[in-house]
Amino acid sequence: MSDLPASDDFVRTFRLDTAGVRGRQVRLGAALNTILLQHEYPAAVSSLLGELMALSALLASTIKYDGVFTVQTRSNGPLKMMVVDVTSAGDVRGYADYDAAAIADMTARGEENTVPRLMGGGHLAFTVDQGADSERYQGIVALEGATLSECAHNYFHQSEQIATAIKLAAQQTAGIWRGGALMVQPEPRDGGHGRPLGRDQISEAPGDKLEDQEEQEDWRRAVILMSSIATAELLDPALSSDALLFRLFHEEDVHAFKPDALRFGCRCSRERVETTLKALPQEEVRTLKINGQVVVTCQFCNKSEYFGDIELDALYAA
Repeated sequence: MSDLPASDDFVRTFRLDTAGVRGRQVRLGAALNTILLQHEYPAAVSSLLGELMALSALLASTIKYDGVFTVQTRSNGPLKMMVVDVTSAGDVRGYADYDAAAIADMTARGEENTVPRLMGGGHLAFTVDQGADSERYQGIVALEGATLSECAHNYFHQSEQIATAIKLAAQQTAGIWRGGALMVQPEPRDGGHGRPLGRDQISEAPGDKLEDQEEQEDWRRAVILMSSIATAELLDPALSSDALLFRLFHEEDVHAFKPDALRFGCRCSRERVETTLKALPQEEVRTLKINGQVVVTCQFCNKSEYFGDIELDALYAA
């Protein structure tokens, strides 16, 4: 591995040569903190949205695309919706829609911030949008599990049929929000020509071929090693990626690749807002005025654009 300094806001691929396992690490610092502090989310909402951002960056790094990768939850619980998208250039943004009174009531009662309690029933959707000239890809899975990690496991098990182990974390320490993620998956069999080892293919039957038993043991060992990571290690800005991966996997001949940078980036602009308003009936838009102005606020970055009568006249005259 290269001797990288401690850093934030990156996604990095690594390989365990001995076990034949590929993994990815995400660490979010300033990018996540900027996104969450733009909104006055309750801690429970910020924590889960932070985990979803780490998961989104993780999953986006597993595919090749030129556009936007979006992860969205919709549910019937107090946390109604979360949306995170990651561009192929590494720009990340996200927001949450929630019932403030219900969340406050949960917090006052000291209830655990589990997925079932915060979100109830719902689904997790993954979308890849590469523009108007390309077909959209979308995967949907039910929100099943006590944690977001378990929901992600369910997605890989049901939709991708790939054995996967994921660790997610997001916490605020000394007023700063930080997030992290770690994932391992077995590499495809037959030199990459077969499908990866799926959960339903992992068996402990005595009649298994010796090479299959060895492959399963390599995978189990990698999962055990990954599971030994503490949340503090996953989030610690003073612990370099190299040091962390070596601590976990030094016996597996770990080989890490160059990290890809992540950053907060919102695609909203006044021009986009003008285009949206102009597509609506002028009379309808003018009824939206508050104190003489139409105010349009971006849900992602919380930035507002203001349009008075002069701006609206110019907009519709163009």
